[in-house]
Amino acid sequence: MDNKKSKMKKKPKFKRQNSLLKKLKDVWRKPKGIHSKLRLKKRGKGKRPKIGYGNNKRLKELIKNKDYTYISNMNDMNNVKHPIIISSTIGLKKKIEIAKRAEELKISIINIDVKKLIERMKTKKEKKQEGKIKEKPKEEKKAETKEEKEKKFKEEKKKVLEKGI
Repeated sequence: MDNKKSKMKKKPKFKRQNSLLKKLKDVWRKPKGIHSKLRLKKRGKGKRPKIGYGNNKRLKELIKNKDYTYISNMNDMNNVKHPIIISSTIGLKKKIEIAKRAEELKISIINIDVKKLIERMKTKKEKKQEGKIKEKPKEEKKAETKEEKEKKFKEEKKKVLEKGI
């Protein structure tokens, strides 16, 4: 929904001083220079964050003016009617289970794109399978190198003993 309908304020972009330089990002940093016009709050030099830009307390936690349910495990999926937000501390395997369950119940997920999540899981499985196939020859090579090292060590020992006699 539009911000006017939801009565949420639109915050201005707070740019860092000297953000025109390529090496500096647009992330806000407090101006600290002695002659800084932005620190002195001169007109036309940019906006600084302050308390007056905040939203209403009752609107503060809304996302696009929607009610949502916060989910941190599978048990929280019981009796869910609103769109859901999956906790960031949940692992990939559990996220996929929750996403599949949400599809069955026809519930939308706000913070995750389900298609990308499933593709990511498939690519991880493929990488693991490739890794397992490649690991076997490496182990054989390592075993050969150990045997070769032992042979070389024995030969060197014999040479040292022959020179000593």
